[in-house]
Amino acid sequence: MVSIRRVFIVLLCVAAGVLYESLVWFGWGAMMPRFPTPYAVPIFDVPFALVAVGVAYLCLERHRLRQDARSAGMGTTLWLTALLALAHVFTQPDYPANPGVNPGIAPYFCFLSYFAGLVGIGLAAHCGERSFPLTGRGRLAIGAGIVVLSGALMVVVLQVRPILPPVAGGRFTPFGLGAGYFVLFTAGLWALSGGLRRYAARDPFGGYFLLAAFIWNLGLLGFLLYPFRYSIPWYLLGFARPLGVGVIFVGLLREQVWLYREARARQRDLDVLHRAGQALVRSLDLRQIADTIATKALEVSGADGAILFRYDARDRVLSAMSRAGAISDTLVSGLALPLGQGASGVSVAERRAVSSSLLEDDAAVPFPRDVVTRMRGEGLRSVLAIPLAGQTGEVYGALSVFYLRPHDFTPGDVELLSAFGTQASVAIENGRSFDALGRRARHDEQLHDFAQHLLQITDEDEIRDRTMRVTRDALGADLVGLFLFDVAGGCLRLEAGLGWQPGTIGALTILASTDSFAGYTFLKKTLVQVDDLRAERRFAIPAHLTSHGIQAGVAVPLGVRDQPIGVLAVYYRAPRRLSDEEGRVLASIAHQTAMAIEKARLYAELQARLRELQQTQDQLIQADKLKALGTLLSGVAHELNNPLSTILMSAQLLRTNDALSDAARERAGAIEGECGRASRIIRELLAFARQRPPERRPVDVNEVIRGALQLQDPDLALKRVRVVTELEPTLRKISADPYQLQQVLLNLFTNAAHALSATARDGVLTVCTAASEEGVSIVVEDNGPGIPPEHLRQVFDPFFTTKPVGEGTGLGLSLCIGIIEAHHGRMTVENVPTSGARFTIWLPTGRPVEAIEDAPSDSGLARAADILVIEDQSALRKVMVEVLTLQGHRTVAAATGQAATDLLARDDYDVVILDLRLPDIDGKGVWQWITRHRPAMAERVVFMTGDTLSPGSHRFLQEAGRPVLAKPVAMAELNRMVATVLESQAGEIAGLTR
Repeated sequence: MVSIRRVFIVLLCVAAGVLYESLVWFGWGAMMPRFPTPYAVPIFDVPFALVAVGVAYLCLERHRLRQDARSAGMGTTLWLTALLALAHVFTQPDYPANPGVNPGIAPYFCFLSYFAGLVGIGLAAHCGERSFPLTGRGRLAIGAGIVVLSGALMVVVLQVRPILPPVAGGRFTPFGLGAGYFVLFTAGLWALSGGLRRYAARDPFGGYFLLAAFIWNLGLLGFLLYPFRYSIPWYLLGFARPLGVGVIFVGLLREQVWLYREARARQRDLDVLHRAGQALVRSLDLRQIADTIATKALEVSGADGAILFRYDARDRVLSAMSRAGAISDTLVSGLALPLGQGASGVSVAERRAVSSSLLEDDAAVPFPRDVVTRMRGEGLRSVLAIPLAGQTGEVYGALSVFYLRPHDFTPGDVELLSAFGTQASVAIENGRSFDALGRRARHDEQLHDFAQHLLQITDEDEIRDRTMRVTRDALGADLVGLFLFDVAGGCLRLEAGLGWQPGTIGALTILASTDSFAGYTFLKKTLVQVDDLRAERRFAIPAHLTSHGIQAGVAVPLGVRDQPIGVLAVYYRAPRRLSDEEGRVLASIAHQTAMAIEKARLYAELQARLRELQQTQDQLIQADKLKALGTLLSGVAHELNNPLSTILMSAQLLRTNDALSDAARERAGAIEGECGRASRIIRELLAFARQRPPERRPVDVNEVIRGALQLQDPDLALKRVRVVTELEPTLRKISADPYQLQQVLLNLFTNAAHALSATARDGVLTVCTAASEEGVSIVVEDNGPGIPPEHLRQVFDPFFTTKPVGEGTGLGLSLCIGIIEAHHGRMTVENVPTSGARFTIWLPTGRPVEAIEDAPSDSGLARAADILVIEDQSALRKVMVEVLTLQGHRTVAAATGQAATDLLARDDYDVVILDLRLPDIDGKGVWQWITRHRPAMAERVVFMTGDTLSPGSHRFLQEAGRPVLAKPVAMAELNRMVATVLESQAGEIAGLTR
């Protein structure tokens, strides 16, 4: 905008020119006198030509620096003007040397001189900003061209001289006046318009073009209004040319002064920018940088106040974050400008500097009404705003400077503030980078600690809880959720979280589909971010998020392979967008969590496999122990059963002797009783060694437990043990030996009562049954002191006991586990977390099997028969022969297998009693000889052995299908077995007779 002062100056000059021209036009009387002055033209034109040449030289030197069209045009035209002025001097007829010169020639050189000067002003004013580079050779070419042109003009004028009308009485001819008006209305008006344009643009050099053109046009017009030589307008015409050139020279000088002043100002601005830049690099804290920017903006721009705005790209709003100078806290408190409103909003929207006056509304820079009212209330009158953007083009905000007085902003003001804005943007970018590095360092430290903790954690629940806390602390989320995929249900389940309403965690399930936030993330297998759920169109917003007031969130798949195992999600109750760094942190947490969960699951599976392996190993070790012990006991039983049989039958024979006294008979009875006791001990040992198959039949486990408790009840009541039973009423029957199961239960009850008697409090014995997969389970639990942990793996070892010497043999639990494993079941022991021990028995349902039955008993006397006794032990062999002879049988004995086959080859026998263990040919070999050579006699064989319960002997006896006498043998058992065989033979004979 042109200032009033400049308009007034122009109007004043115009008024003076109008006054002068009016005097010339209307004041003929005053202007009529003429004053012929010798050499008047040289007096005016020679100095003009010299000054014009000098100014032209200065313009061309100016061109060396600027390489512009203004300097080149003005310099060349001034040279041409000077040459034409000299031609005007040389063609004057008033000199003694020029008596023959036509006085009508000189005015045309004068007009040409004016024309060249005005054209030069017009060129410099209208085309001066254009670039016009020239070399030294080019300048010489232009100079030569000007000389040639001026010479050509002189030749042309001289050639047309004969046809030019003569000047009569000193008055110019109409043709000459026409030439003058042509110059005035073409070059003159063009130069005036160009000068006015440069003057309005505040051009320090071009502004003087207006004054020079005005002086030249004023002198030319005055002469044309009164075209007489030696008149005052004629003298003023000659004076106007050097005066105009002088004005151009003054313009050059003023430009140099202005350039010097500008250079000083630029130096001062550079110093201010340097100090401001130093202040900005002293800190990397964004808060301090913002305050420094606002403070230094006042020093750089000379403003009265400054406000730094931060730009929120998501909300498209600029918010005040710092102020300085005359800006009060009241003004910046809550100050926010929408994008495109206010000077700051427009500058950010259009990415350019914007200035405005606050005194009046500006349609180009609209302000919110309340904001501009507050600014005017604090006396702010003008504002200049620049955008602050980084090298990548990201807009950080805007810087606005305010003035308490109306201020016309120059390009220099804008350039200076923009330069400071560049420094401020770099400082902000450095601060943000430093802040980002700081956050990254903190996040890396958190992630490192998180990873270290995960390496030490093997529990999946603890991993989930740790993940939730780290995620919330690192990202500042309102809600955090860990969804794991349920393969069976085909859905995502919220397994862990923070900030959720009670009852949500563990109960919330989401289908793995694109209809939900978490489901969409799970299927797309990539990070999904939602800045504002209200504007989301990719998937529906679940009700569980709206009920929690969630407006934004980020979800990332949880997995280390192609198929994720779940989703980790963070939610916010206000619209928000995570930065790239926060996205990296969330993805890293998800990755580490997925690996930790997979590690925990593998660890849990490995532990389960190790426990199974340990149990299997324990079972194998126990089986090996029992196998070795069974082998040992089998041999011991055989060696013991032979003398026991001899002793038992000898004692029974003594009791049948009437000649003995009652005391001797009583001693024989005691011997018989102790033999039976020893026999039972041997049978229990063999049963413990798992070498006697249980006699299975359908059994109600609950009834067996009730029977065992009834038998144990007196002992439990004596030791103040309260019994609690939880027996499942619908328990199905199993195939088992009830007496062996009862033996196991009684042993467990006895051990529990013994453990509870050692405590000072009343004991509780709990017995539970329950149906399990393909079987039943029995749990016997007490609230006693429990089993020491170091003894848990030894309680089933044979002969291991914690009881004092003389109170236990250590075979009870070994016998129990042998019985249970013989039923193809399992038996385990553990300590109860509170107190006491718990024994768990699992038994399969199974199917009933037939047990090997002993021969039916018969107390009657059998017929006399021929009997062969094959036994390697001499004492037992003799006593058996004696017992059978007393029954009236004819008895023959053999000590070896070979002797037996020899006897069998010669004679027939009604009964053959065959021991399995013989020194040369064992019982199996003798049986095979009989089946091959005397097959009819095979039905008369009775096996006898102390090893009937070993696996090999048991299989052989089952395959043979003959009765068995188990050692130690009593007289009654021997006689019943012989009678049974004889009766079976009698029945066969009777059947054949019929």
